[in-house]
Amino acid sequence: MALAVLGAAAQGAWRAARDPLRPALWIGLYPVARAALPAEVAFVREFGVERPLERPVLEAEGDREWEVALDGRTIATGVGPGPRRFELPGPLGAGEHLVAAFVKHPEGVASIRLRLRDASGKGIGVVSGRGWGADDDASRIRERGRKGARYRAMVWGRPPLSSWTASSVTRSLSWNGGSSIDAESSRIPSRAEAQ
Repeated sequence: MALAVLGAAAQGAWRAARDPLRPALWIGLYPVARAALPAEVAFVREFGVERPLERPVLEAEGDREWEVALDGRTIATGVGPGPRRFELPGPLGAGEHLVAAFVKHPEGVASIRLRLRDASGKGIGVVSGRGWGADDDASRIRERGRKGARYRAMVWGRPPLSSWTASSVTRSLSWNGGSSIDAESSRIPSRAEAQ
């Protein structure tokens, strides 16, 4: 038994060291996943860049069909699991930017992880994780950007997710780096609902 645990830990450490998207985390939307119906979920994040990213690179991995847009323009698409790398025309100017991901899944578990960074190693971009907005009506984010997000994205867990290296699903869904199901996935009520 101890040998199996040691082997699983070694495999997890090996995978984590080779993870091209590190430290990006898987994000999803719990109410949509729980319903287990076909869905398109949108995720959005505003971020600032102090200095231009001279050689911007997007690295992304989605569970099924996905698209990533930067400042309203599609910069990457993918289908199926496995990390992908996209070298973007640079530089990405200093200032405020908006990154959005649109993910489709036939059973509601629409999830993605991504990292936008400077390939030269200079400058800081953005990674998926806590602080992302989400909506189960992707048109809201397409039309309104961050203001269209009615929910907070939930962090599913830390990669790599596999039977050997991930914590139990229950633990991952109930505690995931400080993000709880209720706090991270609950819908933000409208003013009319709050009165």
